[in-house]
Amino acid sequence: MPLQPMLVDDAIRRIDRAAHNDDTGAARLANYFVGQVVGSMNESKPAARVVYEMVEEFIEATERLGSLLEE
Repeated sequence: MPLQPMLVDDAIRRIDRAAHNDDTGAARLANYFVGQVVGSMNESKPAARVVYEMVEEFIEATERLGSLLEE
């Protein structure tokens, strides 16, 4: 992943410039890099909900780790 932007940077810049003209089709090609988790995304969520879920997962993980340390 760290090298991916280096490989496609020129193409992405050209696509982004052309995407401002609707008749070029470049707007459909314009995108952003995402991680592998994108395959599991199946609904749109507000950012606040995403952060809240991350905090809940963190709390659950630290509680699990805490219980393992107590044993």
